Formats: sequence, structure tokens, C-alpha cells
Amino acid sequence: MPASERAAQLEFWDSFGYSPVAEGSFSATQSEKLYGHASNLSSIRLRHTGSDAFSTGFVRLQCWEKINHRGLGDKKPLVIGSRWMGMYTSDILQVRDSLEGFSSGKKVGWLSPLVSAPLVQPPPEVSLQQPFVGLRETLFFSDSVRVAFIQRAGFDRPGFGTIDSSLPYSNSEGSHANIVQPTKSFDTEFYKNAFGLETAPFGEAHDSGDELPTQVALQLESGQLFRVERLRAPECPTGLLQVYSPYFDAPDYRELSRPGHLGLGLYCFQVSELACVVQLLKSEGAQEMATEFNEFGEPSCVFVAPDGYTWAVTGA
Repeated sequence: MPASERAAQLEFWDSFGYSPVAEGSFSATQSEKLYGHASNLSSIRLRHTGSDAFSTGFVRLQCWEKINHRGLGDKKPLVIGSRWMGMYTSDILQVRDSLEGFSSGKKVGWLSPLVSAPLVQPPPEVSLQQPFVGLRETLFFSDSVRVAFIQRAGFDRPGFGTIDSSLPYSNSEGSHANIVQPTKSFDTEFYKNAFGLETAPFGEAHDSGDELPTQVALQLESGQLFRVERLRAPECPTGLLQVYSPYFDAPDYRELSRPGHLGLGLYCFQVSELACVVQLLKSEGAQEMATEFNEFGEPSCVFVAPDGYTWAVTGA
């Protein structure tokens, strides 16, 4: 975001229980070395109470003195280069009511319809005697924020997001992150080999897009299908990566999904042995690798994965 929006963004994330836990800064020269964008930078790391469980789901606000005034904004979820974050809530109607008012005055903003997706297919009949079991979801995309808010109905998945019921919106930390690879190029091997990720339970690779709730939430036309898989660090039920690839021709906005642009431009993993991971990244085809201490003083490597997404890994 531009540095001028720092206060507004801190206020937005504070509403969902995210508090500053670290701050750091870079000169334009330092930023160019690590992130490839020459601008003075001030960053704030935000932590949600749910992050205590597995040290996942943090948010980093990067406040740039000079930005590339383009970003993903409210572009559709399943465009190439797209990123968005997921978090759970136990009161999605409360979230929607507030976001409708919040987004009404924004130049760029999209709030999806509320959709209900049954947990099993074919969906069972819903009645007073047999209530709905599944997910309710709404997506909010703007210049600086791309978040899916999700509520479980009639079931639970312990650990996949830790809800803080004391918050106004009873929401969790960031439970998962999403990327969209090029058309018909679905491949999760890099993330499995370089990061040691594995397929998450209930997240096996499969084709989707023919269910009406999915079409509405992801702004798909009838017949626009995609492949998707959900990945996790071993034994960690949250902080997941969800990888999509459409079967249909989708516009490519990967250049707008990099540090220095508005909105989401970077995902980050923390690793215990950075030097070993850097060697793995090289062997698995990572490009544009830069290894420096980041603005928080942590050893860090920023690189571009084979699918064109910019990532950072930091040492513990």
C-alpha cells in the first residue's frame, strides 16, 4: 500500500483482531536488492490471537513511499496471478453487513454474494428436521485487501483456523492463501519438493467449477472448470496453500502480483534452516533469487517460483 494509507489499513485489520508485533524499514536501495522495487519501505507485522496455535496466518503491511499504481484490485478470483487470503468466522452475516457499508464508498471494491456450499455431493435435502451442513462464504476484494470470509455450518474442522469469539466478527487468523497458475498448467510439485508441503486432508487435487455456489463465489461462467489442490506443512492443520489452475483461457496478471504493487504481492514461509531451503529452491527452478536480511532484520530469500509467483522464505 502507499505509506499514506498506513493508518487506514491498521484500523481495518484491527477490526478483525490483528495487532502490530514488529516493525521495520528499508531504504530504496535495500528494497531494490531484496524485493526488486526501489522505494523507501516501512513494514508492520500483524498477529491475530489464533496465530499462537501454529505460528501461521500473520499479515505483513508493506507501506511504500513509491508504488506501482497497479495491482490486482477487484479482478476476478480465477485470473492468473490472483492471490487472496481466507479466514473463518462464526458470524458471516455480521461481517457482510459491515463490509457492505465499508465498500459502498470505495472506488475499487467487490463484495461477492453470500453463497452456501453443501459439504457433500450430491447435496442432501435441507429441511427443519435436517439443517444445512456446509460452508457459507463471501469474498471481499479491493485495492489493498483480497479476503474470503468463510463460516462452517453444522460441522467443525479443529485447528484449521482458530476463531477468537471475543472479537466483534468472531474470526480466525488467516487460515489459507490462494494462487492461480496459468491455464492448464496445474503443478504443485515445486511447493512439495522445495517447501516440503503435502496434500492436506480433504484437499486432494480435483476438478471443480460445475457447482452453482462455486460459480457464484468465483465469478465463473457455466462450463469454466478448474483444478485445485490444498497443501499444508506436515502435521500443521492451518496456514495452508490452495493452488488453482483454470481449464479455460484466463487473463495473466502475474506482473501485478509482486512487491511494490497495490494489494497482495508476496506470501511468506518461515523455515528452520534457510540455507538448506535456498539450495532446494535453486535445484527446483526458482528464479530471481535474492538473499538478504529483510526489513525486520531476519535472514530472508525472495524469489520467483516456476509458476511466476513471488515468494519469501525467512529463517527462524
